[in-house]
Parts: sequence; C-alpha cells; structure tokens
Amino acid sequence: MRSYMKIFLPIAILLLIIFSKAIQADEASFNTLQPGKLIVATYFTNPPFEFLKHDKQVGFEVDLIKEIAKRLNLQLEFKNTQWEIIINDLRANHYDLIMGAITITTEREKLISFSNPYMTTTLSLIINAQKKPQVKSLNDLKNLIVGVQAATTDFDIAKQMKEKGAIQGIKIYPFIDFNSAISDLVAGKIGAVMKVFPVAYYYVQQHPELKILAAIPNAPQPLGFGINKKNTGLVFAVNTAQAAMKTDGTYNKIYQKWFG
Repeated sequence: MRSYMKIFLPIAILLLIIFSKAIQADEASFNTLQPGKLIVATYFTNPPFEFLKHDKQVGFEVDLIKEIAKRLNLQLEFKNTQWEIIINDLRANHYDLIMGAITITTEREKLISFSNPYMTTTLSLIINAQKKPQVKSLNDLKNLIVGVQAATTDFDIAKQMKEKGAIQGIKIYPFIDFNSAISDLVAGKIGAVMKVFPVAYYYVQQHPELKILAAIPNAPQPLGFGINKKNTGLVFAVNTAQAAMKTDGTYNKIYQKWFG
C-alpha cells in the first residue's frame, strides 16, 4: 500500500499542477490590440450607462468596465464614437470592446461576439404629460410621432409594433442620437420616445414633465459588451471577471450606486 501511495501521490500532484497551469493559460490567452491596454469604444451621451459629468466619464457601464479592466490587469482607454459606426469599427479592429447599453440580438451575434449579459431590461415609452395630456394609453398615440434612435433595436421593435397593430397610426422618426429625441419630446414636437427602461427612467427623473407611459411587453433586452469574434479569449476573460464580480458583491455595489 505504501509503495502504491509513493507512486500515486507524485503522479496526482503532477496532474494537478498540469491541470492548474492549463486553466491559467486558458484564462490568460486573450489578446488586446495593444499589450497591457483595453481600448473601449462607446458614446458618452447615454446616461446612466455612460455620459460626461463635469467633463468626467461616468456611468454604470463605465464603472463595470473599469473594474473588469482592473481585474484583467489592463490599462483602460476610452474612445468616444458614434453608434452608427461602432460595430463596424470593432470588426475592423479599431477597438477591443464596445459598450453602450447594447442589446444582444441574433443579427448582431452574426457580426460580433458578446459577453454574457450584465443586465436584462425592457423597453419603455416616454411621453410629455404636459404637452400631450391626452395621451393616457398606447391607443392615444395615434397620429403622433414616436422618436427612436436610428439603427437600434428600439427602432426595429417600434416598426414591428406598428406593423402588427400594437400601436396604431403612429409615425416613427429615427433620430441620430437619443438626446435629440428627448429635446424634441420636451419641446412637444413629438408624442413619445422609446428607450430601454434605465435610460427612460433617468430622463424622467431629470424632467418632471416626462413620464413613462408603458413598458413594451414580450421584448426583453439583454445587454452586454461587444467583442471581436476572433478574440474568444477576451470574451472568456470578461465573462470570468463579471462572474467573479457578481459572486463577491462588486457588481451589486455598482448596480446599487446607479439604480438604487
């Protein structure tokens, strides 16, 4: 028995070391465009996810990615860009990762990879209760303009709802950026805007005349970080960091900071 243990124990220890090394190698086998740096593109006009406050980059996703970069021992560099080009620029290797409350969809997954969702939310319709007091339900939006950000899932779902008759008689207007849509809503130029709930709620808190009319049913919005399809190692590393943050309570602290 002792001779058996003398042979078995060293082999078991050796296998354990090899297995541990393999895991570490797998976890560390991601590349970034510049060694030691994580280049992240977003657009800082998307509160509370990412925006500028006193010229400082802040927001829920900003805090998340800062913590992820820290755990991956990477220096973080932000690139401020526009939504219309962000996915194509990621595919062209301009950035390591993109963010902006990006909904994970089947169509987008054909183009880029995503981290595991850090949040699943809903879409909401916001109205100006002072400028359009007659709007009490979706049916009251008939003949009014609904603003959405161009080339987003918001735009796609608004079109689907119109085609299926869920919202009848509306006119859908695509805005280049969501701030322009909110400005027109505050001015009473349009009847409503559609956006993911956290952003909708943020603007309602900032403008007392605005209120959330309704949540859009059967349209869950899983949000994640976009990563180049070729960089499977970075996807794994980001997912691992996210999971650890949820386990140790860091994610919850960041969530509570921004959403209470």
